[in-house]
Amino acid sequence: MLVCFTFFLLSHPLFGAEKIRIAVVDFENKAGHSYWWYSQLGAAAADRFVTELVKSGKFSVIEREKIQAVLDEQSLGASGAVTPQTAAKLGSLLGVHLILTGAVTEFGISETGGSVWGKFGGKVRTARAVLDARLINVSTGEILFADNAESKSRIGGGFIKGGSFGEDFDSGEAGKVMAGAVEELTKQIAGVAGDVSAFGSTGKIIKVEGSKVWINVGANYETRVGDTFTVYHKGGELIDPDTGLSLGAEEAVVGQIMVTKVEAKFSVGELKSGTVEPGDIIRK
Repeated sequence: MLVCFTFFLLSHPLFGAEKIRIAVVDFENKAGHSYWWYSQLGAAAADRFVTELVKSGKFSVIEREKIQAVLDEQSLGASGAVTPQTAAKLGSLLGVHLILTGAVTEFGISETGGSVWGKFGGKVRTARAVLDARLINVSTGEILFADNAESKSRIGGGFIKGGSFGEDFDSGEAGKVMAGAVEELTKQIAGVAGDVSAFGSTGKIIKVEGSKVWINVGANYETRVGDTFTVYHKGGELIDPDTGLSLGAEEAVVGQIMVTKVEAKFSVGELKSGTVEPGDIIRK
């Protein structure tokens, strides 16, 4: 019974399962600035995505404060500044597999209602939001997912002469309006991301001294002493002659290393076989 119970704990998704590490960057605000709280729309969208990604149970989401500190340090503080080209650098610093970014492209509010003798009445506010989301694989710079979704919300209220009642619309209410779009996009993102094994803890060799090898994945990528990595040497890019787009590159296995020491952002390993050099790709 004890053996069976232990097996259940280890095999259950809530125990020991490595999750996909993801960072959500504040969305860019392209909706304009009609209200004082419009400047907070991008942050509100990112907050909603963090909530939904955590609820999915599939992702380990990096704290927003940590992301902002790295963005500021790298002079990427402006929302929407993360591109496939800068994602690799940001991903390495944060120790994530994926980065989610995007934009609030539309946000508007309309009101309907009336009054009786100008003394009392009611109104209904209808808000509509449209979000664009992009999911970037930091190891390749590939955009794994790009789509948009919209959602609406109605808020009723009323007034009497000399006073009012109902809800004041602000950035918190704006987040609620975006909830439907965020939920829809999160479901698609969870399906596209697959599982953590698809990312293979990809990294690179940064230094070689005899049989001692330094790699750019450490505790930030949940690397542990004893982990074994296969080393690949990447050939030249294969370019499609018709489109001019890269089709990838051939890779050859050139060695294997075992981790002997783990630091926060890098690890040290011992070369077990083959010949490797800085820049070679590693996969667990």
